[in-house]
Amino acid sequence: MFSKLQDWFAREVWHQDVHKMARSRRIVVFWVRMFHVLIQDTQQGDLNLRAMGLVYTSILSLVPLLAFAFAVLKGFGVQNKIQPLLLDFFAPLGPDGADIAGKVIDFVSHVKAGVLGTLGLLLLLYTVISLVRKVEAAFNYVWRVREPRTFVEGFGHYLSVIMIGPLLTVAALGLTATVSSHTAVDHIVGWAPAGALIVAVAKLLPYVLVISAFTFFYMFVPHTYVQFKAALAGATAAGIAWELSGWVFATLVVTSTRLTAIYSGFAILIMFMIWLYVSWLIVLMGSQVAFYIQNPELVRHGLRRNEVGSRTMERVALHVMYLVGRAFQEHHTPWSREQLARRLHLPTDIVLDVIERLRKRGLLMIVTGRIRRYIPATDMANISLKDIVLAVRQNPLDAGDADRHIKAIPQVEGVVHALDRAVELAVGNRSLKDLINEGEMEDLDTKTILRVR
Repeated sequence: MFSKLQDWFAREVWHQDVHKMARSRRIVVFWVRMFHVLIQDTQQGDLNLRAMGLVYTSILSLVPLLAFAFAVLKGFGVQNKIQPLLLDFFAPLGPDGADIAGKVIDFVSHVKAGVLGTLGLLLLLYTVISLVRKVEAAFNYVWRVREPRTFVEGFGHYLSVIMIGPLLTVAALGLTATVSSHTAVDHIVGWAPAGALIVAVAKLLPYVLVISAFTFFYMFVPHTYVQFKAALAGATAAGIAWELSGWVFATLVVTSTRLTAIYSGFAILIMFMIWLYVSWLIVLMGSQVAFYIQNPELVRHGLRRNEVGSRTMERVALHVMYLVGRAFQEHHTPWSREQLARRLHLPTDIVLDVIERLRKRGLLMIVTGRIRRYIPATDMANISLKDIVLAVRQNPLDAGDADRHIKAIPQVEGVVHALDRAVELAVGNRSLKDLINEGEMEDLDTKTILRVR
């Protein structure tokens, strides 16, 4: 029965041509596919491991982060506004959540810069920045980004998050408190006939604030360009999941007594760590939704990372160099990795593996900017097709020469040398420029035939 259900799901969801579907059904099928891919990504364990790592870093960085936030807010005289934020975050832990928030605030309020000294302050700053860098690394993994920000570039970026984040949060909390106050509600209701509607909409304000915060992080933290539409979609999914999970977790905490019976006084710590893990997992999965919204062609079933052979790698390398070289020769906008993945209809991981090997062999270079794009690293007349094939056929430069450690068998080595000669005969002395010029001639011939017809 289960096997039949799997066959039906694969047939109806994955084996259908979405281009022949009505728009409404195409949207439903896309979201079902993405949900299925998200489950697969979670089952692989990478997102789980990164969420667990962020739990550990969060616990170490909680007090330093709040200390910096407290210092920033104290400069504006609104340091007391940080407690409602913690109470809201720890609310799913039940009555014990308020105790934890109170103890954390009490601990943070007694952190004195004069007692810590310069070394202590630097250590606190390092701990906070390490958390932000860890979050960025997790987001970069989701977005298949392998070039993290440099320390100089990232320092100002991280510091702005630490400084501006608390101010924006307090401003949002103040707006929520104003809208929620009885005086404001009574005044707004008096604005007939729109008053009641405004109050009803205001009740959605907490959800809007959570979604807005997630949208900001999804656009600002990854070291790549993220479209607002994609970030908003991922933030909406994460915001809804966040609120629902908080309600479910709070219900479980209230009704469950086994955890307290087993762990006694450690039960609240265990629940706190579980809630942190669930929160980070939701945040990462929301970022994953944003990635797939921005790259819908990569919602693929059955094609996972690094599950391609050397022949496919060679094909991808030749395609990438051809596309990059032709765009450069015709003075078009250089290709980005996302565009190359969409054009080749492949997961970004596979394209990135090829691009990294081509870069290390000196065949491609990055054009820095908001979106990372690629151009040939040298004159295309000096880039032979053999160099492109060998860039992915040979071992990566930083992997060491494993071939020389193999205890060779003469009969097998003869086959290997024959394969090498076959590659040389196939590509000859042609360069990337020759390949591009051949493509231009074919395009010209096609246009001429169409004009004659």
